[in-house]
Amino acid sequence: MDCEKMLYHKLKCLKSGDIIDDHYTLYYTDGALLTSQFSRPLVLKNLPGVWKYANWLPTSTTSKYVAGTITYKSEKLNQALGMSNLWITFHGYWPEKGGLCPTGSFKDMEAVPTIQRLRDHDCKGMICASAGNTGRAFIHFCGLDDMPLIVIVGKDHGQRLWTKKGHPTASVKLVIVEDGDYSDAKIVAKAISKELTGWQLEGSVNNVARRDGIGSLILDAAFAMNRLPEHYFQGVSGGPGPIGVHEMAQRAIDSGLFEGPVPRQHLSQNIEHSPIHNAWQEKRDHLLPEDFPSEEVTVYSDYLLNKGPAYGQVGGVHDILKASNGQTYVVKEADAILAKQLFESIEGIDIMTPGAVALASLQQALASGEVESSSPTVLNISGGGVKRYKQDQETEIIEPWLRVKKANGAMKILEALQ
Repeated sequence: MDCEKMLYHKLKCLKSGDIIDDHYTLYYTDGALLTSQFSRPLVLKNLPGVWKYANWLPTSTTSKYVAGTITYKSEKLNQALGMSNLWITFHGYWPEKGGLCPTGSFKDMEAVPTIQRLRDHDCKGMICASAGNTGRAFIHFCGLDDMPLIVIVGKDHGQRLWTKKGHPTASVKLVIVEDGDYSDAKIVAKAISKELTGWQLEGSVNNVARRDGIGSLILDAAFAMNRLPEHYFQGVSGGPGPIGVHEMAQRAIDSGLFEGPVPRQHLSQNIEHSPIHNAWQEKRDHLLPEDFPSEEVTVYSDYLLNKGPAYGQVGGVHDILKASNGQTYVVKEADAILAKQLFESIEGIDIMTPGAVALASLQQALASGEVESSSPTVLNISGGGVKRYKQDQETEIIEPWLRVKKANGAMKILEALQ
């Protein structure tokens, strides 16, 4: 790292307690996450999006790229649900509201600080596996930044990787694993990262810039509400979102910025594929093979499909559910569809399927008494406005640089790079 790049954070291993320097470090102790520890208090910056909270992001400086949360209280949705204190954190394209996530999901808030973190550590380029949203976010911002990027996706997800027509993509290489899914894309990405000197695996849940970027949504909500919420609802796939939100809330309490306790985490999954829900309901701190379906299943929100969620690691989803006295839910397709229709008819903006699953789980929690109708609650609409964006802008699908098979995908990519 260049000597003039001053870092204001170190990393703490949540298992050993060791404090270490950050060299874009992803792993330290087996079975444990690292978390950011900041040497400066949170002083809000007069900047848009995540950079407003830059003092608590693991980067040396801010960048010109914008992504962030808009938090608002919807009187009509409160009324429809019989609630009085529901707040929405919306992540997507919504011109009238000033939406700050240009590619339509909160993955933009992960990409922006991650690219600065890569620059801080003089990385040559980045390797990223994706089911769509993450890849689209990194393509957008790496394209603008001219940061070399290899995105690897499974056979069904290439069509999700689009940009505004004419958007710069010269630095981007898209690889499609023709006989694979997201899990296979992750395996290929890891394999090439071991061979490409100076390149950096994006890191998913192990990337503190992703977790802190996304975690800023709870600060945005808390400043809007003048308090931390009692409840936080999100559809969950691998876990970076809820883990980042929990860590940021705890940081805000520890620093005296807001009073505790941390928000209760309410995490929802598709009924057909729900490993986190299955393990949590059985009060287990680890996943078992039988938590996953025995065969490929069709689900309402395939963004929430993940064959390796960060559940059992120290600092992972189990630990944050335990620390927050959290709850998990499974949602049927019919209920998610109705929730999506409800939100869109009231708010006038399209939303992606994870937000619909989260709203359906909030309806479950209200019906069961798990959440009281007057409780200060945040619903994370983690993606939205994609249909609206495509009405407003001409878009184009990214052309694949390479199509590979999972058996020899890594070798084919390395050969093509040479």
